[in-house]
Amino acid sequence: MVAHYYTELVNFFAKSLNNRDNAKDLVQEAYAKVLALQTRGTEIRDWRALLYRTGKHLIVSDARRHDAETRMLQTLALIGADHAPSAEHHADIRQQLERLLSRLERMPRKRRDAFILVRIHGMSYAEAASHMQVSLEAIDKHVVRAVMDCMSYRP
Repeated sequence: MVAHYYTELVNFFAKSLNNRDNAKDLVQEAYAKVLALQTRGTEIRDWRALLYRTGKHLIVSDARRHDAETRMLQTLALIGADHAPSAEHHADIRQQLERLLSRLERMPRKRRDAFILVRIHGMSYAEAASHMQVSLEAIDKHVVRAVMDCMSYRP
């Protein structure tokens, strides 16, 4: 019934993504999500609009995930230049992540929380301050100290 939107959706998202294969994957995932809604009993009035919106949300989610991964790799690089993460060194990256987690566990809670909000989740200092209900200066101090902890701590 809704399959006749498939080609239209693929064409639309292929322009956005500059890749027809990725657009096909995206449309397939959008269909799966919308059909899952229907099987849970959600009434769907406008399939076409919901499929477009779902596809756009998937693009945004993927961009956010990519940004978070990039920030995580940048954070891991703080541990040591000699352990710079790369696609060829997955085991190395896993070790770096374990070291980072170990260092985060040893940090005071507020310092760790501020660091995670700013460096991992990508919040601005103002957003992190509001979220933690502390001053902007406190966030700045916590993040600076956390970065120093990451750079200087040796297990």
